[in-house]
Amino acid sequence: MINPRTQLTADQLQKPGIAAGQVDNAFFAPIEPAGEAQHGLAASIAIPQTPMQSNQPGVKVNGKAIDVFPAVILRLSSSEGDLVPLDRGLLRDSDGDSYWDLTLSPGKVFFEASDGRWSRAALPFQLSNIFENDTHHGIATFLFNETDISSIFFQIVAETKAFLVPDNLLAWGWLEGRVQSLGLDECDLACKAYREEKRDRLPMKSLNIWHSQATEDLMRDIGQGFGSETSIVNGLVKDQVIYATPCRTARGDYPYPRSMKFGIWSATKTAFCTIAYLRLAQVMKEDPRSYEVATLLPEARGNEKWAGITIGHCMDMATGIGTGAQNGTEPNVFGDYLIEPWQSRESEEGLNTYNHYHNWFLAPSQHAKNLAAFACPSYPWSAGAVARYRDQDLYIAGAALDALLKLHRGPDSRLWDMVRDEVYEPAGIHHAVKFHTIESDPASEAPLTDAGLLLTMDDVAALGKLILDDGKIQDQQILDPQLLNGIFSFDTNKGLPTGTYTEHGQVYYYGATWHLPYQSRGGQKMWIPTMRGYGGQYIQILPNRTISFRFGFDSYETDERYDGLKLVRLADAIDPF
Repeated sequence: MINPRTQLTADQLQKPGIAAGQVDNAFFAPIEPAGEAQHGLAASIAIPQTPMQSNQPGVKVNGKAIDVFPAVILRLSSSEGDLVPLDRGLLRDSDGDSYWDLTLSPGKVFFEASDGRWSRAALPFQLSNIFENDTHHGIATFLFNETDISSIFFQIVAETKAFLVPDNLLAWGWLEGRVQSLGLDECDLACKAYREEKRDRLPMKSLNIWHSQATEDLMRDIGQGFGSETSIVNGLVKDQVIYATPCRTARGDYPYPRSMKFGIWSATKTAFCTIAYLRLAQVMKEDPRSYEVATLLPEARGNEKWAGITIGHCMDMATGIGTGAQNGTEPNVFGDYLIEPWQSRESEEGLNTYNHYHNWFLAPSQHAKNLAAFACPSYPWSAGAVARYRDQDLYIAGAALDALLKLHRGPDSRLWDMVRDEVYEPAGIHHAVKFHTIESDPASEAPLTDAGLLLTMDDVAALGKLILDDGKIQDQQILDPQLLNGIFSFDTNKGLPTGTYTEHGQVYYYGATWHLPYQSRGGQKMWIPTMRGYGGQYIQILPNRTISFRFGFDSYETDERYDGLKLVRLADAIDPF
């Protein structure tokens, strides 16, 4: 523990100079001896867009600067030592110069004797962009009293894998805010809701508790083996306790780990799209898989390539649409997933595939995205025959599910609202963030079901419990249990072969979910349902009612080499499958 405070002192926060660099994250936490905040906080802090100090100055992506902090209004309240943001969704400054959107997480308020007549606040936050799903994790701190705040110091210290933005962004600087008081009623409502949210949290302990002679090699592989240097956090949820490693950053362990909202990239496909599918099936009392996309989305009508392609084909990555790797004889699930610039330079086919992908990826509206997805050529084989991993297909699955929900419940219904209000919130997943298409009329937004979900470790635990409980919350059946079992059962392989392997055999893909073969310590062959995202994001449902998770920033070259069974083996050693 750091003592005494030598960085981010009261003098420094009241008289900021040029920010020379980042500091150890420990300086954003209370330095002993610390006590309760002397003041309450109920403030709206208006911050203009502000240049950031950065290790990547001057970089622009899609015409926007990655070294500019976005203009934002921070509405914050204190409650029982916690700093509670009133706005926990995506905060956007679409007209500004910054590339970044912002999400806020709960932090802390406290008092240190050296702060004199001030109290101190620490605010965790994430920078992200609505086109991407990486999260760049930061912390801000400032002093406050009854009427005023000091300058705000912030730093960005960790990230899940970036796509369009260069890797390893580190940034820091000072923000100046204009303060107005907030109404106590809205603050009280937010703080009451947060207290209820905290009651849903599970205890959190160190993963190292499970270190033993039986697990020593497995723990070493997680902490020091391949992929350890690009891991932010590894963990297990077992018996309603979260066991996690420290959340590692460039400036020491992150001091508020359960406030980190991780951008999980394609793990969204299962965590949101599959869950939406299972909820809609329960609501409609029928399986939505068989509905044809062209009957639901007007941009596909009359498109012969999409005739007969269903929501199920899209969720199985088996639409028969694509341009790369025209030979479908041997499984090659990533044959059409040529999304990196270097792949576009290797062949005409690679360039064509790359362009089709990015035309779709960067299309802002649902209409433009649909047109780009449906413009792609088809393969010579029929739908359902070959698995080819395509983000476009999972996006189309979600757009079709949204359209089907509107047919069933009415035009004002929204897929995201259904999942948020009828699944996530009752399950204890509070304030999950979901990215949508960009529309002039927000009512026309469609959720991105291929990526675009931000979850905390507590959210992962709640999601896993819902699946392990067969989609039931207390006595209420939320998700269709038969269809859920068809996707998340462990005893049979399902879907189509991928041409990728674990040491125990070939991986399959079904229901927007990877199914990894595994032979347990007891010799039983099984299949591990795996939510997997770009850059090494993993959430896995395990046979002993354990949930495993890992968030990181693997490079494109190392992502495929990461061993997705590391935490599975550890869970099996702790409580044999």
